[in-house]
Amino acid sequence: MEQGNNIPNDIVIPQELADDGQVNITLKPYRRLLLGLLTVGILSAICGLATNVRGAEKGDVAVVASTESPPYRMFEGGPPRGVFIDIIEAVLRKANLTSRYHVLPFKRCLTELKTGEADLFIGLFYRPEREAYVIYLKPTIAPYVTKVFYLNKGRARYIQKWEDLYQLRIGIRAGYKHHPDFDADQRIQKFEVTTDEQNFHKLALNRIDAVLITEETGVYLIGKLGYAERFAPAPLRLESDNPAYIVMSRKSRLKPHIPALETAIAAIAANGTLEAIRQQYLRHR
Repeated sequence: MEQGNNIPNDIVIPQELADDGQVNITLKPYRRLLLGLLTVGILSAICGLATNVRGAEKGDVAVVASTESPPYRMFEGGPPRGVFIDIIEAVLRKANLTSRYHVLPFKRCLTELKTGEADLFIGLFYRPEREAYVIYLKPTIAPYVTKVFYLNKGRARYIQKWEDLYQLRIGIRAGYKHHPDFDADQRIQKFEVTTDEQNFHKLALNRIDAVLITEETGVYLIGKLGYAERFAPAPLRLESDNPAYIVMSRKSRLKPHIPALETAIAAIAANGTLEAIRQQYLRHR
């Protein structure tokens, strides 16, 4: 970028601004100084942008990659909130860290964890292949997760056993891991979208036959979207010990804080804070 091309040859105070109508001050001697100041300003701006992108480099700031996934992670229409957001804020406070959120599609969240642009993510299921780029912080923040299939009412009985899935178009969220058996079964027709809301709208239009989703998220969204009288869960449920964790990028500068973070997680689990947060958002349970 050629910075000098847009700099005028001189800076003039217009004659009409002078008191006596005679002043016409040319500042050519200061042009080099102005160019120097401009260069410093541009470099400072570039450094500032880099710092904002790589927020993890600011010592006590943890960059948290997150999706919009109510009631667990909510950013629209208010401050960051939700089951997982409130949990991670409680953990960070105890570890003397503050948060900065990058709200992204789930696959982008994983990419930022791989590159180190983000330090943390909360609510990631354990998968061995993910250990290549994240560290799972112990203990788990959600030891048991239930996934359910939602269909249009009157069709919910269509999914009673595993083989029933093979005849249906199942909407899932892109990048998510659901259940080891489901994820590995290539006979199931899986259609990915960016958000769970998109899946429910597709189901309403009969563009898919069922939506696979975490139970609490499904209950929350069908109420929010006005589909409570239209959709129903199937008898077949994917239930297993499928714990979710707070994870840290292996490239994060915050790795020295892992002991403090794990101590904080254990503390809020032991003192009832974690369960109180869950009940605040998941009262139907």
